[in-house]
Amino acid sequence: MEKLVKALKTKVQGGVSTDLHTRHQVSRDASIYELVPDVVVEPKDTADIEALVRFVSTHKKEYPKLSLTPRSAGTDMSGGAIGNSIVLEMTPHFNKIESLKKNILQVQPGVFVRDIDPILLDKGLHLGCIPASRAICTIGGIVGNNSGGEQSLRYGNADRSVRELQVVLADGNAYTVKPLTKKQLDRKISEGTYEAELYRRVFELVDSHYDTVRNARPRVNKNSMGYNLWSVWDRETGIFDMTQLFTGSQGTLGVITDIKIEAVPKAPHSGLLLAYLPSMKNLGRIIDKVMEHNPATFEGFDDITFNLGIRYFKTFRKQLGTKEYLRQQAHLTKSVAKFKGHLPNILLMIEFDGQTQKEVIEKISNLHDDLKKYKIRMDIESDEKSSAPFWSIRRAALALLRNQISGRYASPFIDDMTVQPNHLPQFLPELRKVIRKYKLPATIQGHFGDGNFHIIPLMDIAGTKDQAKLEPIMRELVPIVLKYGGTMAGEHNDGMVRGSWLPAVFGQDVYTLFRGVKEIFDPQYIFNPHKKTDASWEFSMSHVRSQNDNGLIK
Repeated sequence: MEKLVKALKTKVQGGVSTDLHTRHQVSRDASIYELVPDVVVEPKDTADIEALVRFVSTHKKEYPKLSLTPRSAGTDMSGGAIGNSIVLEMTPHFNKIESLKKNILQVQPGVFVRDIDPILLDKGLHLGCIPASRAICTIGGIVGNNSGGEQSLRYGNADRSVRELQVVLADGNAYTVKPLTKKQLDRKISEGTYEAELYRRVFELVDSHYDTVRNARPRVNKNSMGYNLWSVWDRETGIFDMTQLFTGSQGTLGVITDIKIEAVPKAPHSGLLLAYLPSMKNLGRIIDKVMEHNPATFEGFDDITFNLGIRYFKTFRKQLGTKEYLRQQAHLTKSVAKFKGHLPNILLMIEFDGQTQKEVIEKISNLHDDLKKYKIRMDIESDEKSSAPFWSIRRAALALLRNQISGRYASPFIDDMTVQPNHLPQFLPELRKVIRKYKLPATIQGHFGDGNFHIIPLMDIAGTKDQAKLEPIMRELVPIVLKYGGTMAGEHNDGMVRGSWLPAVFGQDVYTLFRGVKEIFDPQYIFNPHKKTDASWEFSMSHVRSQNDNGLIK
């Protein structure tokens, strides 16, 4: 290995490190897994990544373990951002915000969302696929995972916003990928190049299995499992779009080095209706009623999360700044005082937006009147300032669980199940029955309007007793989710935690097509192994983290 690393250093301009501290720094993401890489590389530019791919391809037979795992912020919850060979740290050098032309933003994958937000807001824009971890995540992770978030109710996941990608493929060259008409596709295929052969093989795969592929798409508002084969080729529109394959591929088909993504207009005014539910008894019916009013976003969290947010609101001081922190804390304290120590079982955050504050208040008031029959407490937060403390808690929900509960680890493995909201009255009781059966203390957060729930069990993940629960729980939950036409991952993707369950969710025929895609683009399996179609439950379980702590997430 020492000889190999020495040779590697001559191929790239960026940093190459093998010291134990650096390797441990990238051995964890936000998942339950841990993989210590052999080498950490900070590629300086696209030429470096091209050289790395050629280097790994050349030495793969001699060193079968060699592979490349792209990593940006390390906030992935499925184990997609860790690897045991070469990890590519994208944030040090791939961090340029290149342009904003009209509403098309061009950025490199290591750019943090928090650095993009002010630029877009200045133009009255925002991204419609940003997850709750917006303060700490990057654009590369969002595209790689096909992420979604609070705005996905209206704008969908990242696959609906990505317009063009630059990707380094297995031959060690960078290519631009964007939607093509059938005439452009035919011209591309006729070129007789390495790239042309990839286009030909992908087109033949999706066209010859057209109905199977189209019918395989989960019947939900958002999905990030598998490869987005159903969105690549549309016979009706005549559009062939390979950005759909790379969006959500978790770096398993190539390394994304540049991104063009569409921003959407941000309404100048917004406000919240907060609905406090004493139990989940009427949750399904309330969700149905809320959706009739077409809210902009519809989020929620349970009493455990709410209590943590109240108790540890001081942890937001640095992020918010002292002045804004004090303002939000005062507003939250005043609101919570009304509960007299008895917090609601579920807090629903229903947001409306509009061109005027009057329009927003009218929308909120109409829903408020419709929900009165459920005899629940409701508060109106009529502008963004008064809504802010509740958004702070919602967006920091996982971090609060990780950092403020000792002895148990907030363990995301059933964290992203999604069904159509109309199925929730039947789905939720069945879900809760399984959770109770295995005696899992768990919190509930998520995107209620999408039927996308983040159920985070608090486990002794390092202990064999709790580890033994993971597989039987998955075996019981998969059929329940499928019964309602759902998916196990609305926005957190497959990685190591769900990759091995792809055959159970999609069936062997569709899984074989997924594997076919992987082998078209990565015949040597050099890109991010042990994820998605290359995952195995045995490998994943052998790399469950060994301590119940927050880990070394950079």
